[in-house]
Amino acid sequence: MKGKLLTTAIVASWLVAGSAYATIARQAVLGNQPLATFNGAGVSSSLATGALWYDDDYNVFYNPSYVMDNKNYVVVQKGLEGGFFKGEFENFAYGVYLNRGGTTAGPQTVYAPGMVSPGLKQQNQYTGAGATALNTQRPIDLFFAGDTGVKWGLHLAWAYNRNQTVATKANDGGEVTNRYWHADFGMQMMGLEPFIGLTFASDYQDNSGATTTPYTQSLNEFNAGVRYKYEGWTPYFAFKKFRDGGVNNGAGTTQIQSRVNQWALGVGHDTKVADGVHVLKNIGVFINSYEDDAPAAEANRDYKETIVPINVAIEGEATSWLTLRAGASFDLFNQQSYARSNRNPDVSVNDKVKSLAGTTSFRVGSTFKFGKLHMDSAFGVGAAAANGSSTQNGLDGSNFGFDAQTFALVSVGYHW
Repeated sequence: MKGKLLTTAIVASWLVAGSAYATIARQAVLGNQPLATFNGAGVSSSLATGALWYDDDYNVFYNPSYVMDNKNYVVVQKGLEGGFFKGEFENFAYGVYLNRGGTTAGPQTVYAPGMVSPGLKQQNQYTGAGATALNTQRPIDLFFAGDTGVKWGLHLAWAYNRNQTVATKANDGGEVTNRYWHADFGMQMMGLEPFIGLTFASDYQDNSGATTTPYTQSLNEFNAGVRYKYEGWTPYFAFKKFRDGGVNNGAGTTQIQSRVNQWALGVGHDTKVADGVHVLKNIGVFINSYEDDAPAAEANRDYKETIVPINVAIEGEATSWLTLRAGASFDLFNQQSYARSNRNPDVSVNDKVKSLAGTTSFRVGSTFKFGKLHMDSAFGVGAAAANGSSTQNGLDGSNFGFDAQTFALVSVGYHW
């Protein structure tokens, strides 16, 4: 009888659990901001790499001052990424994180929009079909933070790839390169939590062919924002601007460019309804303004997208070693307004609006705790859909079983 009870407890613990650790599994369930932009150029960009309306250790990627709150911590996101944050001399800390998001738009984007591989993925319509695909590789994030009366932190991200073996006989010195650099700075002072970030010196170039004009693509990003904590309330504002462009030598020296401006304004609230049980709520307005100078034959060009998301989530400690988690995300309003679109040159679509399905998800997850060792999970069956839809993947299926597909996402963290 005791054996059966122990087995039942262990199985239950694998099915339910929550923590404030930095895990993709936790954010996938609780929810995230809706704007994770993958424009037609193949550029990966997100409004903020983490959660704006609740606390999570993953937020160090947009405000590195949180490293001071999350030091002496190591985490592994199974099959994806991981890193550690170490405190030194009480007032300082550093961190190293590896393979954040990998090199393409992977499960992080599908399950928790906002967490995405850094930088340029590969060639796109800027460079034309003649360019050589080359993803960035081995992304690494470095952190340094301190508490000198005010908490502050610095973050530097880097990814790179180079290939000289694709050069032609007519251009033996040619090569293909793809590099990404990004820096962030954040602070915490009197409840205010401002942050700022910049992507710089990030570009793709292919001069391996016989032509004198290379295929190129460049990425420039700027983001800034602030959160304010007052009791259980967390109002927030964030802005991001990115511009990517390049030269397509497949069409002579055609220079084209896309420009994206994103805004977010909202408020989150954390209500303690019982000991160890919290209800998290969020409502906001997210705006995505997109302009593209690509050829008319390409996809819809100039438009503005407005999203009003509603998030409700609950985390509760069922026992000292078990936390249950559930979250619901629903777009109350999601609409695109087209200023100009020439997808079909014979049918101009100007000054039109289109309602979008948006995101609707109802997810559950768990944290199983062995002292300071926590395992977060998100229930699902299988990998993400190829199209990257946040509503067409294993996490949003209604069924799951006791097999290898029970936990679509698993993260293990340890604080000491």
